[in-house]
Amino acid sequence: MKHRWIQMDIAKGIGILVIVFAHSWFVANSQELMYPILASFVIPLFFFLSGVFFKPEQPFVEMAVRKADGLLKPFFFTLLLYVSLRALLRNQPLLPDIGGVFYASVDTIPWQAMWFLPHMWVAILFSWVMLRLILRLKLAPWASALLLAVQLLLGIWMLPLFWQWPVTLGEHTWILPGLPFSLDITLISSACFIAGYLLRDWLRTHPGSWLTLLIAVVLFAVLFDLTRDTMDLAQRRYDHWLWTSLLAVIGMYACWALAKVLTVSALVTRAMTYIGQSTLILLIFHGEIQHKTFDLMQRLGLHPFLAAGVGLVVAVVGPLLIGEVIKRTAVLRFFYFPFPVARHR
Repeated sequence: MKHRWIQMDIAKGIGILVIVFAHSWFVANSQELMYPILASFVIPLFFFLSGVFFKPEQPFVEMAVRKADGLLKPFFFTLLLYVSLRALLRNQPLLPDIGGVFYASVDTIPWQAMWFLPHMWVAILFSWVMLRLILRLKLAPWASALLLAVQLLLGIWMLPLFWQWPVTLGEHTWILPGLPFSLDITLISSACFIAGYLLRDWLRTHPGSWLTLLIAVVLFAVLFDLTRDTMDLAQRRYDHWLWTSLLAVIGMYACWALAKVLTVSALVTRAMTYIGQSTLILLIFHGEIQHKTFDLMQRLGLHPFLAAGVGLVVAVVGPLLIGEVIKRTAVLRFFYFPFPVARHR
């Protein structure tokens, strides 16, 4: 077995725990502080980390099929099963829900956190094209950085073009919830993904430390206090082309340095590595579990703060237990995990 990059697993674990917390009652009641802080870096972090291990030398079709197996298969299986059961139990029309699942935008699916999966697939496909271009042209690092900056700026400019836009066909008017698979944010998300690939060697030689973590946290706090800028790609929000981008970069580096710091404890390393390797299952199931647990705890009479705390814990532990069941059930493994890839000798 190849040696795993433990710091990368821990960084993913930090990212998914931030997402679970971001969907909690605590953040929902802190729209002026916690929400903009967390939203400013957590989604870019996942695109960035996913780009580190990407292999643009693989054929496009083979890569697209493999990524669809890992991202689209669990997305469509989970949501189509969910809307079908919901329609059966509530006796409501199924076709609109199925249409929303295949449109795959944050406003058209019931478990909104899952918008990330189909969009990640799109971002990877576009990143393959851009990386092949960069490698074929043998661009210098500065030229690659300039290309990514132009791509990012163009993506920011495009954000409002397809979001909440009225579309009239005949006598009916619809509000466009972005493009299918959130195609309209691809230039931004793929810029983060490509940056991860281009900086993969630098990350190995700059793992971070207590000092760099402290510097990053201070810089982030100062810049955020001065600007209050943030982003929310799912809602097509990007407050400022420069300050928002800097906050994202600093926040991502703080997570990276924190991942290195956490490796000093063997117990924490094992726990965070396990969570980082369970990112997909946590992403899929945490939202519904957290909301249902919070509602149940409140009905039982718990104070909202305590109910939210219980919901947060269950939103982490519950999906991890579900993941263990999936690993041990052949049918579920088929739908939630990619097919094994044959390795050529």
